[in-house]
Amino acid sequence: MHIRQLLTCILFTCLTGCLYHGDIHSHTKAITINELNTHHIYQAQPTPPHTQAWWEQFHDATLNQLITTALASSPTMQTAQARIRRAQALTQAAGSLLLPTVDFSGYLQRQRFSQFGLVPPPFNGKTFNIGELGLNFNYDFDFWGKNREILAARISETCAAEADLAQSRLIISSAVAAAYFNLLNNIALEHLAKQNLIVTKDISQIVLYRAKHGIDSDIPLKTALANTSSAQLNLDQLKQAEMLSRNQLAVLMGKNPFTTDIITPRFIYHHYTVTLPKPLTANLLAKRPDIYAAKLRAEAASHQVNVSQTRFFPDMNLNGLLSYQSINIGKLLAPGSQNNAITGAVDLPIFDAETRRADLAVKYAEYDIAVNNYNQTLLTALKDVADQLATIKSVKSQLFAQTQALQATTHNYQLFKSRYHHGIVDYVQVLELKQLLLQNQSTELNLQTRHLQAVVALIKALGGNEGQSA
Repeated sequence: MHIRQLLTCILFTCLTGCLYHGDIHSHTKAITINELNTHHIYQAQPTPPHTQAWWEQFHDATLNQLITTALASSPTMQTAQARIRRAQALTQAAGSLLLPTVDFSGYLQRQRFSQFGLVPPPFNGKTFNIGELGLNFNYDFDFWGKNREILAARISETCAAEADLAQSRLIISSAVAAAYFNLLNNIALEHLAKQNLIVTKDISQIVLYRAKHGIDSDIPLKTALANTSSAQLNLDQLKQAEMLSRNQLAVLMGKNPFTTDIITPRFIYHHYTVTLPKPLTANLLAKRPDIYAAKLRAEAASHQVNVSQTRFFPDMNLNGLLSYQSINIGKLLAPGSQNNAITGAVDLPIFDAETRRADLAVKYAEYDIAVNNYNQTLLTALKDVADQLATIKSVKSQLFAQTQALQATTHNYQLFKSRYHHGIVDYVQVLELKQLLLQNQSTELNLQTRHLQAVVALIKALGGNEGQSA
């Protein structure tokens, strides 16, 4: 066989034997300037998709759209998905350890041996075309289950990554809901603050008129002017809070705050609650993804302990070689050029300066860390549920008392208006009572928002279990 024909044969073998990798690629693209400059408007859709997600119980189409956009566009979600793909690839690599491997190798070399070197006559001082073609086989018997334990650990880590994705979905959706309710609250408070500013200015005008005509001293005037400045400051602070809430929502959705408009509906409070079984047990948190992920990571650490223990026993491998080797290219494929071998290799640990013991101690420590992390995650979850239940109970009690106070203030305001029209009370008293009414409305609005956010926090603490409106 001529060297050109041999080269053609090796090249053809290499090209046809290459493994395909075209379906493996990146799934993430960097955000472009055009995407950041694209204007987005979010508002209630006429027929939002029904996904039976926990946030749909609030019956708010705008909220549904914001959360759907955030789950699709948030870099946090894409990072969690990338971690799943990474874990799946590592699992696939671990599974390959259970199977034998086969690879082809070959080389061509033109070499002149030294006349005075180690190569003996009649080869010394001459130039040869050296070639080798071979198939290599390798199989690890895995008598002690090392590779199987590695695969089991990778499978647990993959499932944990999938649970992390669910946890990211829960965190983002609950954050969007909390920020959205906070935005509605700020907008409604702004409306009340504008009314309060108008009332405060009306009082100032009356006090100023009385001061000019000597009816009142300058003291009530100074007080009225100070109250007007405070009312204006409160309105400005609420406008700032509204813009910060809009910016937070835009970033949670993976959008540019400068090119994102969120058109919100008017704040309408509905009393929502989460139905819980009695008595409450730890099994209630079975669907919480961070607990499930922590448990799986503890299982993965347990498998890694088993992997470390197998290294204390002999490791046996079987290697096979089917090859042709010759210093004459023309005779490379001749029967006499065969260079076959079967090797049974044993790696028997005798003295390693306690390297294996140290590795096992590390794996046990990592297992303890994983178990303690699971324990702490479980305790934290129980605390989250207890805290949110206590918050909801307290807010409901406060809201009931505030509603009673608001009803009483509303009744008094209507009574004072009637008396004013009959000339019994001064108009300033009516305006001051209206200020008190607006303050009570603001307090009630804050409590209603706190209740909605506490319901969202409780649903998050339960792992996204859906509540029922009542």
